[in-house]
Amino acid sequence: MQASPRVSDEVPGTEPRRGSGQASSPMRAETFRADVLAALRLGGPLALGELGWMSTYIVDALMIGRLPHSALSISASSLGNTIFYALAFFAVYMLNGLETFVAQAAGQGDRTEGVRMLSQSMWIVLIGTPLVVAATFGMAALLPTFGTSPELYAETQRYLHALVWSTLPLMLYMAIRRFLQSVNRVLLVSASLITAGLVNWLFDWLLLYGHGGLPAMGIAGSGWSTVIVRCWMLLLLVPGALLAFRQMQVWPTLRMLVPDAGRLKALFHIGWPSGLQFSLELGISTYMSILCARLGTTMLAAHQVTLDLNAFAYMVPTGLAYAAMIRVGQAAGRSDLPGVRRNAAAPLTVALSYSACAALLFLVFAPHLAGLYTNDPQVVAQATQLLRICAVLILGDATFVTLESALTGLGDTRSPLVVSLIGNWMLGMPAAYLFAFPMGHGVYGLWMGRAIASITTGLAMAAWWWHRMRAEHSGRSRSKLNLLTPLQART
Repeated sequence: MQASPRVSDEVPGTEPRRGSGQASSPMRAETFRADVLAALRLGGPLALGELGWMSTYIVDALMIGRLPHSALSISASSLGNTIFYALAFFAVYMLNGLETFVAQAAGQGDRTEGVRMLSQSMWIVLIGTPLVVAATFGMAALLPTFGTSPELYAETQRYLHALVWSTLPLMLYMAIRRFLQSVNRVLLVSASLITAGLVNWLFDWLLLYGHGGLPAMGIAGSGWSTVIVRCWMLLLLVPGALLAFRQMQVWPTLRMLVPDAGRLKALFHIGWPSGLQFSLELGISTYMSILCARLGTTMLAAHQVTLDLNAFAYMVPTGLAYAAMIRVGQAAGRSDLPGVRRNAAAPLTVALSYSACAALLFLVFAPHLAGLYTNDPQVVAQATQLLRICAVLILGDATFVTLESALTGLGDTRSPLVVSLIGNWMLGMPAAYLFAFPMGHGVYGLWMGRAIASITTGLAMAAWWWHRMRAEHSGRSRSKLNLLTPLQART
């Protein structure tokens, strides 16, 4: 195999690999403070961007809620989003292997491999897009068999017939985003996420209500607004990708786009557990909401307020987790085990520090936070108690997502899947049902079960990470640290 050009000079934060197959010391000793600052430089903009991404959903909810017959429109968008995003993000998470391999290639100083893996990921995009569209319409067609009213079914179909057109730009955006993040280019990624909320607000205003001389499209306007937002985000990343190719002096070629069984198999091997895990975690909110609906509208409203605020707080650890994935992957590409450890510990420390502050805010300002959503005193009172449970579980969530991403940087997505399956679905959710109904704690019982799941999965992931690092240090798993060497041997 021809030697690939090296990229360490063009990719900030990476170091060339030294030696031939043996783990080497980093080129310079990094203090823990330097690792934290590096994690913040990479993860900070991504965390801010994740908050911007979350704002698009908030904008949609606020704008749809002001339509005539808002209850029907809100229900249709909620139902449509549940169907579409469960399928779309399964396909998106199939791209997780791209981030692993590109980060490891950057750590090795291999420019060509990262671009080649991006090219191969286009096959996941091309195959995944029509499958998501077909599955979305197939699932929507089954709604009447589950007792969905004709009015809600028709409105949901109107929404989905627009929303599905966002699948291709969403998949392309996610592929290019993963490539750019993995070579430490995050400014345009953050810009795309932060500006998404503003663009979404503008086109919701234009299309939902018929301003600017446009016809009022109602709920379908929200779907088309999402299509425009996804295209906007994709267009912002294209110049970043072109600049990266130019500075790396490597351009995608038709030869790189020819299906490569070895690389596609490697991407699939890492991607499918991530997609399945996301679907299972998305199912937690759906499961809890279905159970909570049995408790009355006040409890359901309090539950939804708590879900939104908890999800908003969770965006920051999610952004920091990307830094763990990327920097651990780059260190693995250098066969730098001490670097792997440090680059997981630094973002974990930042994520837990942030989560402790968020927990304090939930404890102290819970009534004020809930009051931002509603002026119903009963809903505020119930949500206040639930937010105090969130103050506990947010620490477990931050630990899990950070170390899960660190393991993804090593190419291990099956261990987090197993931990999530056991902690959430074999322990947490059964406990939630038990506390809520047989034991009579209602919505508090549901969230107590959710807290048990979060703490259990966080502690289990920390234990597994410690075990993996011990195994790597002793040499029992040394061949697994760097995934690119066996991949290149196959190809």
